[in-house]
Amino acid sequence: MAEILVQLAERRPIRVVRRVYYVVSFDEAGRLDTTRFQQQQWALAESALARVFDVPGDNDHVLDAASRFIAQGGRWRPSNDLAQRIDDAAPGNA
Repeated sequence: MAEILVQLAERRPIRVVRRVYYVVSFDEAGRLDTTRFQQQQWALAESALARVFDVPGDNDHVLDAASRFIAQGGRWRPSNDLAQRIDDAAPGNA
């Protein structure tokens, strides 16, 4: 799944300002596995906030990276060609 944020000026799209690509899972019935997606999104938020609020101690030698691995499992990076085609399909870029 690709999430593309497009900047508008006077209600007209002028450029792509943010791109995020996700890996989504489906259940046995072919429906989006929203539980897994939500876990990945919370883990991503936790990883980002940990950098701000986490204060390492002098004796911290073990890093709990579980959230980072969960978050990473929900993201992907397309090839440059595919990323360009996705950008081209965004409103205002056609």
